[in-house]
Amino acid sequence: MTTDISNNGRAVGGATARSLTASTRFGRFLALEGTNGSGKSTLATQVADLDYARATQVLAEGDPRRGLVWVSRKQPAVTDTDSGIVMARLAEVLWGTVDDPAALPDTFWAATQAAWFTAFSNAVLAPLLEAGFDVLVDGWIGRISTQLLAQGNHSPAELAALFAHVRRPDLTVLVDVDPQVTWARHAQVKPGDLGIHAGADITHARTAFTDYQQRTRSGLCLAAAEQGWPILHVGDGETAEQSAERLAALVAPLTSAASDGGTGLGRAPAAGIELDAAISLLTGLAGGEHYRWPHIDSAFDAAVTGQARRSLSDRDARGVIGEFERAFAGFLGAEYAVSFASGTAAIHAMSRAAGLRPGDEIIAPAYTFAATASPFAFEGVTVRFADADPRTGNVTAESIAAQITARTRAVIVTHLWGIPARMDEIAALAHDRGLWLFEDCSHAHFASWQGRRVGLWGDMAAFSCNQKAITTGEGGVLVTSQPELRDRALLFGHYGKRSTTEIDATKPYSRFAMTGMGLKERITTLGAAIGVQQLARATDIEHRRRATLDRFAHALADNPVLRPIQVDLAEGSHGLYVLGLNYSGEHANFSREEFVARCHRAGATEVDIPGSTGDISGHPLFARSDPFGEWVAPQTAVRHLMPGVSAFAGTFVKLPLWGYPGDGPVVDSYLRVVADVASKACR
Repeated sequence: MTTDISNNGRAVGGATARSLTASTRFGRFLALEGTNGSGKSTLATQVADLDYARATQVLAEGDPRRGLVWVSRKQPAVTDTDSGIVMARLAEVLWGTVDDPAALPDTFWAATQAAWFTAFSNAVLAPLLEAGFDVLVDGWIGRISTQLLAQGNHSPAELAALFAHVRRPDLTVLVDVDPQVTWARHAQVKPGDLGIHAGADITHARTAFTDYQQRTRSGLCLAAAEQGWPILHVGDGETAEQSAERLAALVAPLTSAASDGGTGLGRAPAAGIELDAAISLLTGLAGGEHYRWPHIDSAFDAAVTGQARRSLSDRDARGVIGEFERAFAGFLGAEYAVSFASGTAAIHAMSRAAGLRPGDEIIAPAYTFAATASPFAFEGVTVRFADADPRTGNVTAESIAAQITARTRAVIVTHLWGIPARMDEIAALAHDRGLWLFEDCSHAHFASWQGRRVGLWGDMAAFSCNQKAITTGEGGVLVTSQPELRDRALLFGHYGKRSTTEIDATKPYSRFAMTGMGLKERITTLGAAIGVQQLARATDIEHRRRATLDRFAHALADNPVLRPIQVDLAEGSHGLYVLGLNYSGEHANFSREEFVARCHRAGATEVDIPGSTGDISGHPLFARSDPFGEWVAPQTAVRHLMPGVSAFAGTFVKLPLWGYPGDGPVVDSYLRVVADVASKACR
């Protein structure tokens, strides 16, 4: 390049050329994405060390110092005459005055944006990055692509080809702001910013503006999940300075200046920088965002909105409710599946279908969630509680046998935290004693034991489908191989049209088809539609969750303090609800509670000691002998000692099992934090 280009009166062309050829350091390209008015430019200016004009001046003067440069996405090049002229014209078209932007074809605006970002990549970014600067741009092609896709005139493949020559960031951070908040800045937004050519009316009508922004926001959150972008959630009352401080902590470990004392790449990271980066990532995420389930993507949205248009209420199984039940039965390999409003309702249906009544007894795990046993207590059935295996938290054939009396009619087994119980031994015991055998598979959608899926060992099984590995939002499923039990389950919650249609008129209970047992416990159609969509992804969900489980097991294999609770592959498979860990206090420098507190201080707030799941045997509900009695606490019955429950519950710690596209950075960060704190716990 020989032509000088004026920058505030300074000739910089030749100096820039010398800087680029002399430099061997390459910077990092960082991009902020977010809806219009989300404050990206304000944050970028506060986080950066210098702006574009100052950076080009540094190059012209041959100054060796480097740093993080903020470059506006609307900045034409000043180091290349031809590119600068072309970009100035493009900028006028994109962000200048256009009489009717909505009248211009979508393909024109998309091609113009592609030309702009390609020129920006080559003429603005490349010289700075090759000279060793880190560059932060306040908006890149993520939002543009999201809005173009939302307008429906381009496919992902077409956009990929269109933007093929646009430089991809080394890190993208999503600045997430409620559209109602961004409305306050709507006067600063031009039609060319909003969906390229969405029309000037959107910039003046609040509802149209916020609706459009929300669609863009949803698309960006999907992109963040799929591509692993960290998200900076900005609350309504948060100042720009507070947001900038969190953003700076998030990007600092990833810039070349941070790893080379402000002079570019070349020095090895300091000890502990990986853990520091993990902490920065985790603390930069808003509360509750470390784990979100289910994964919301365009297919999920389409399933929900499509069903809303199709039907919000089905009275029989000819629609999505039947589709969900057939898909679930196929997923499990069951003869029959009947959907319910919750897993609790499915357990309640099991009690009624089996004909249990006041005076009968059922044996349940002492260590479980209350809903495993509460529907039986509601019906006046006496619940007797069995101790747990201290290694797994599950009941055993021996602990069940110790509670059997002459009045025992049934047993219910929970496959707790996804670990299958030893069902061959328990099924043999139930068969020998003539007892109903129920399974609570709420934690164990993907579990098996000795080659048979859990849920297929007993007379009936119940699955909860709220935020479990297979979810319906709220909902549950009862499965059985016996047609009469299936009919009775229908009578419990699907009375009226469905029961009169599906129950054989020759059956004596068919006379109750119109009224059922008096309750309606149907799943919603939207929940069933979510379930169908999730079951279609079951293979991918299982693969991803098992991969996360294996990573933690491998990383902690030699740690004597923290051990993942695993299933011997020769006997069964994990149900993939959560990652369960045993904390061995006798080998540790500090307590389990201190371990969790240290993880939380490092940002890993999903590390958890369960609260609602535990020893339920002392709840007053289970001491009531009269289900219609006053709601006062009765005299608690004498409780059996539960040494297995105490041993297991006193050591248990859990983590989510991530399993969605884009979860890699969070999983990596949790793995580093948990492994680091666990190593410090070792004596």
